[in-house]
Amino acid sequence: MDEAHATTSNLKGSVRLGNYLRKLRAGYGYSLRRVEERARAEGGEIDNSQLSRYEKGICYPSFDKLRVLAGVFNIPVQAFSDVVDLEAYEDLKPGGGDAATILEAGHAAMRAGELGKAFACYEKALDLLQDCEPGTERDESLVRARISLATALGRLGKISLAERELRHALRRLDHMNPSLKAQALLCLANLHADQGDLFLAELEADRAQVYARGEGLDLMTARILHTLARVLAERGQEGPAIERYREAAEHYEKSGDRYEATRVRINVGVCYVSMRKTREGIRLLRVALDEARASGHRRLEAHAWTSLGEAYFRLHDTRRARTCFAESSAIAGSEREPQNDLLFVNAFYEWKMAREEEAPTKEKIAFGRLKALRSGLEKRFPEVEAFDAYVERGRSDA
Repeated sequence: MDEAHATTSNLKGSVRLGNYLRKLRAGYGYSLRRVEERARAEGGEIDNSQLSRYEKGICYPSFDKLRVLAGVFNIPVQAFSDVVDLEAYEDLKPGGGDAATILEAGHAAMRAGELGKAFACYEKALDLLQDCEPGTERDESLVRARISLATALGRLGKISLAERELRHALRRLDHMNPSLKAQALLCLANLHADQGDLFLAELEADRAQVYARGEGLDLMTARILHTLARVLAERGQEGPAIERYREAAEHYEKSGDRYEATRVRINVGVCYVSMRKTREGIRLLRVALDEARASGHRRLEAHAWTSLGEAYFRLHDTRRARTCFAESSAIAGSEREPQNDLLFVNAFYEWKMAREEEAPTKEKIAFGRLKALRSGLEKRFPEVEAFDAYVERGRSDA
């Protein structure tokens, strides 16, 4: 959320952001006046009446105020922007139904790749469960809803918010059944991988695998193999990664999860491209693209287009690469579910091509797009690392 947004929205705040601030304050056991004192210690000024208006959704905090509040509650300032972004899914929440039915609707949305709808269902189910009387069945359902919500948030790129929900769930890890333990540990593994910590990602995925295989959980085993393959691929071990991906695909096919099976095929294609078997990689990516289109999985279609763009870039076919990146961006830029990670990758290669062609105007436009997208990205991947290193070198030279 930028300063201009805060200024133009000063007559109308965000109820979701207000609720989030109130939950943060309650979690720390702070009164409004205590937050005022802590803000002063952080070098800012937020009086208790201001904070009360923010919590009631009457007005937005400015960016400077959000930065102070982030220090008070020890969270990244990006978390506040993520909270406001999630308002886009508010109208996807089910209007009625019990928590169990709504949780199942969330699972169905996840299987279909409808991450925004899945998030909305899981959040609704969580709200309903928190209002129920405590009990063994309710407590287990509550943990299940939190883990599912964290998984959806992680897939939407809201890493800090996902970690917060998962921390709540992990407090009861020792009391969970094996299926829930596997799900929680897998979610933790993927969050570690998103942040670039491949050692911890592999460690937690291996722990999850013990529970999943012990219980004969085919779909969970597929997801764990998928994560372990991702870790291998990101370490540059493409051959072993392909083997794991194919194992995962077999389990997905057996479980009937077509969305994840197609996602695996995209990843296998990317591995072949990384191994310089570019033509075979392109063939596999085209197959996955056709599957994504036929099933209406727009998120996967955008992913396949980006991966094809990278493959053509490696072949120095900039015309085809640009076409692929443009196709991806047209899908990934959806107002409801913008896929900032794909948009960033697309802009990164546009920037690289413009630099190679010595086209300063195109280079400047792409660089500006990268800067704008970078501020909202929590995931770590090679293009982010390369861009950050370039910006850091520029600062050092200056």
